Amino acid sequence: MKNLNILSLLLLSGLFLMVSCNDDDDDDDDMTPEPEQPTAAAGNDATVDLEKTVTLNGAASVGTGLVYAWVLTAPDGSAAALTGGDTASPTFVASQEGTYVADLMVTNADGNSATDMVSVVVENPTYALEDQMGRPAINTVFNFFGDADTKNGYNSTLPADGSANATAFEGILDALQGYIGLDSDTYANVLGLDNTTTATVLSTDVLNCNKSAATTYGPSDLSNITVFENVLNGRGLSNDVVDVTLILTFAGDDLANLSDLQSGLIGDGVAANDVSFSTDFPYLADPH
Repeated sequence: MKNLNILSLLLLSGLFLMVSCNDDDDDDDDMTPEPEQPTAAAGNDATVDLEKTVTLNGAASVGTGLVYAWVLTAPDGSAAALTGGDTASPTFVASQEGTYVADLMVTNADGNSATDMVSVVVENPTYALEDQMGRPAINTVFNFFGDADTKNGYNSTLPADGSANATAFEGILDALQGYIGLDSDTYANVLGLDNTTTATVLSTDVLNCNKSAATTYGPSDLSNITVFENVLNGRGLSNDVVDVTLILTFAGDDLANLSDLQSGLIGDGVAANDVSFSTDFPYLADPH
């Protein structure tokens, strides 16, 4: 019986030693570190305007001792090149419309690598005309076509397309002259233009210019008018752009024989500037 107990103890001791040895082997395996795997993050896709400087952003990449390597693929014909392509945040100039693709590779201290990419769409911005103000009187008084939507439509019309509003302008001129008893069918202004022709001049919101004459927008002396020289010829800071529009609309072609009503309608009553304009940009007079 005693021998049997001894044998049992020996068997149990051997089993314990085997289990202990297996546990030691597991501990040795757990102590072996796994190679680090980096993560590349090239940033978010973006849309930018033409000629802008684009800054890429790989700073969110994860890893120890990361080395950055960017490659830029630009649209055909573009000479765009990366500055700082071995940094986290390189730049390039968006010199041409199209889609630019930037590939990023990061390599960590263990020599393991990861990649990511980002797209940058480059657009040529289109600027929309919001308001025509070449002739303030036209925009604020003479372009009401019956409702706000039509007026706003005129505001955003390119000057080159302004003649599309000529018929509406002619109707406005006819109505305003009819209110004071002028015959719009026979009316001619100081330029010798009837309402049909005047409407095409005013609705385009573009100033006529005679390069051989002084720049003026309206006569400084109503008794000394020279057609196409001191009427509707360019525009200077001192020119009264409101008064000249009123003259064209209400004065007719004989400024020496105006009715009292006409005399009261050919000026807005705002005096000329009483301080000399600056000779340097933006040429505004000193405040006082």
